[in-house]
Amino acid sequence: MARVLLILPRLPQRMGAPYLGQQYIAASLLRDGHEVRCLDLAATRWTGTDDDAERMAREFAPDLVGMTLFTYNAARGYALARRLAGLARLTVAGGPHVTVDPREPVAHGFDVAVAGEGEQAIVALARFVDRGLNARPDLPGLTWADGISRPYVALDDLNALAYPYESYGCFDMAWYSPDGQAVVPGGLMTSRGCPARCTFCANYVTGRAYRWRTADNVVAEMAALAERHGVRHFPFWDDAFTALRPRLNALCDAIAARPELDGATWSCITPGNMVKPHDLQRMRRAGCVAINFGLESGDPQVLRDIQKGQRPDNVRAAVAAAKAEGMTTIVNFMFGFPGEGVEQLQRTLDLMIELSEATDYFNTRGVLVPFPGTAIYDRHHAEYGFTRWWLDAQRIVDEPNAFELGAEAALRESEVDPTLALDYFRYSDAVRDKIAECVRFKAQHNQRTIRRFSAPTPLPAPAEAAVAG
Repeated sequence: MARVLLILPRLPQRMGAPYLGQQYIAASLLRDGHEVRCLDLAATRWTGTDDDAERMAREFAPDLVGMTLFTYNAARGYALARRLAGLARLTVAGGPHVTVDPREPVAHGFDVAVAGEGEQAIVALARFVDRGLNARPDLPGLTWADGISRPYVALDDLNALAYPYESYGCFDMAWYSPDGQAVVPGGLMTSRGCPARCTFCANYVTGRAYRWRTADNVVAEMAALAERHGVRHFPFWDDAFTALRPRLNALCDAIAARPELDGATWSCITPGNMVKPHDLQRMRRAGCVAINFGLESGDPQVLRDIQKGQRPDNVRAAVAAAKAEGMTTIVNFMFGFPGEGVEQLQRTLDLMIELSEATDYFNTRGVLVPFPGTAIYDRHHAEYGFTRWWLDAQRIVDEPNAFELGAEAALRESEVDPTLALDYFRYSDAVRDKIAECVRFKAQHNQRTIRRFSAPTPLPAPAEAAVAG
């Protein structure tokens, strides 16, 4: 048995629940018999410093330290890894950022990097430590400090994975809950992978191959959360929840038929062109109360340029149908794509105004960030001079803690997107002013919604924070 410490370094946006990907990793280790503790420096109520994190890590005395790295916290993770050098027999980096460039973390001091989904790899590495570092595992997705690397292969059998709730005891719930007693689940994923090819997309851990869990497997997890922890609302974080209609129908029917889930509700994310009115009717009968539609732009040419694969009419129809079913509607828009001008941005603003009557929330802010591994980053980083921008501390802007500010105050803060000032694509003054107008419109619309509802549906998490791995 190995003692494993899993660390999530601080992120610019705090997280109100344990990161789902880290829950999967911890649960996999627990099921294999290892001792696990999770240290979440990105949690809403974590108030410590890196000194505190280092002290807690040394007190735990782990055999293996595993760190989850997003692009936004990679540099902080590298700094923390230097502080913990020599503490454990093996230091492991994994997560979205590592999947893009597994050689970067080993160059910054990690012993091994895990690309892609890490559940099987972390178990093999824990066994490797437990065996005294003998018989090094030769698994897809591992990159070692000595340069040996194997390409990542997506997991096939998602039903075989441990349930995330098995890891709840590894987290200090005082970092998420005011009284430290309530379990704060991080949602569920019923599928992995997204068939879309959007040029800006940063959800690359689970890949493009669409894979799904069986309806029985998903519903068993939901029922356990309801019975053991009193959970009555289930956010589904799949990138393309409605991508496969037979699977969607089977899942809706299974949820509706489960007695333990009578009266339970859920929410999901999907592109507007992947759902039809009859799908929404079935989803609503099964408990769906909120749906998040990704569109990104109101300009047809921009949508073609970013390979979004849908048209404004897709979202017009989907939002209207969802609202007719009584669902809370959320629509995502982004601004500042390379080559996007004032006219294109005005079309997006016009569409947001048109949709606002049937849309409860728009995603907050939305200025494009060129994440590594995306087509937009690969095409433009040299031209605009933002190569490896995440290693520049001036480009990592910490945001106010939304849970401390309160919902409406947080939305007032979101009237300005700090990413715009970073000026990745050297916007003209006119484009910059139009982007700022679009950002402000969304925030003010959301404020009006919150005033209408006493208990608003939580806004969607940042894209990078929603993926598992």
